[in-house]
Amino acid sequence: MKDSYDAVVVGAGCSGAVFAAGLAERGFSVLLLDRRRSEELGQDSFDLVETQAFEASGVTPPSPPESRPAIEAMEVVSPDTSTRLSIDSDSFVVVDRRALAARLLRRATDAGAEFRGQVIVTGAEIERGRLVAVSTDRGSYRCTLAVSASGLDRVLCRDLPGGMGIPRRLRATDHMSLYSETREVSGEGGTGAPRSGLFEYHVGRFGGYSWAHRSGDGLFDLGTAVQDITGSPDPREIALGYVRSNTAVGEKVIGRAGGRIPTRRPLNTMVANGLMVVGDAACQAMPIIGRGVGGALLGGRLAADAAAAALRAGDVGSAALWPYNVEYMRTRGTHLAALDCLRLLMQMMPEKEFSWSMARGIIDEQDVAGAMAGRVELPGIQFKLKKTLKGLRGMPLLVRYESMMRQIQKVLELYGQYPKGYEAPDFAEWSQQAEFLFEDVERVARGVRE
Repeated sequence: MKDSYDAVVVGAGCSGAVFAAGLAERGFSVLLLDRRRSEELGQDSFDLVETQAFEASGVTPPSPPESRPAIEAMEVVSPDTSTRLSIDSDSFVVVDRRALAARLLRRATDAGAEFRGQVIVTGAEIERGRLVAVSTDRGSYRCTLAVSASGLDRVLCRDLPGGMGIPRRLRATDHMSLYSETREVSGEGGTGAPRSGLFEYHVGRFGGYSWAHRSGDGLFDLGTAVQDITGSPDPREIALGYVRSNTAVGEKVIGRAGGRIPTRRPLNTMVANGLMVVGDAACQAMPIIGRGVGGALLGGRLAADAAAAALRAGDVGSAALWPYNVEYMRTRGTHLAALDCLRLLMQMMPEKEFSWSMARGIIDEQDVAGAMAGRVELPGIQFKLKKTLKGLRGMPLLVRYESMMRQIQKVLELYGQYPKGYEAPDFAEWSQQAEFLFEDVERVARGVRE
């Protein structure tokens, strides 16, 4: 065991493994720590991942058995089930998350990274405003740079002194509660069950979404996510209710997963002196539908690029690591922040109004496809609103839609002005503007129920 490492990565899931591989392949010494054993990494479930994420992150696209049979069709269904929007399914692949995590870890260790499982990380050691070591139940690991890739645990962030920019904790309302299962198909027809090859997304219920996918290999993926607030139903009960009402879903459970996922905009900064944050710990999942694998892959790669340059220069302060923030906001974060506005609006919107919006074409295929790919097509939404408002001017829901579109435009403009370099006063001013802006966004969203 080394006395010190160039980088210690807490969390060996997708984002941590991609980061570790990116550094180790450049010749840096990297230690991966995780509370799980290697065979337990990754959720015991399947996930829908945008194919573009593999190209953007430099990760080889999955092939069977890591990936499932191709999706033949994809539909997004309104809360009242009366409207179905068809989405191009060629842009997505269903991936075995455990198999993907295993492949990414092998890539990292083959490049020279060390992996230590069943290690409990207890916190960060800070000296003179800089993270210098990671504390665990097996002792401390000193490092030039630490990386928090442990998901919502965010254990390294809890010890950060005030003023480093990265929040110690997130608000409960910034999360969703999720439960998913993979079961065998029973062989029976099943009233209401999707046909083989169809991936169904049900959106707008309980401030979240549900999905059902009957794949061509005889397996059935299903799950639901609800807003993580008091009064929300148990997502497990919703999923099991679907199982009980569809005889096509078999009794045998192949895998299951659950927990909380962050669905808010990315952190204002994902770096501090001697620290980087990636994946769910940095809120890089899709705000509306909570898918996090694509964001984790890209976040891990971009963080590794910036870390390698900083380590070569012998400086891992916030300013040296800042290019990670800039590149992430440019390629993904700006649009995720805009999508967070739509998430807040959706979560405050009664299901009846959500269904009406889909039926009237205010929310259409292009909007949904963009949201699922992590993009906001604002001009298209504004055009449809103006067209609809001509006949229904003054309707409270549409007025608030229009108000939210103005807020989204402000978000896109502000994030387009994200500081290109780290100067504490400039970043503090930008962060304050972002916080004030999202306070306005939340007020507009809450107005849906007024």
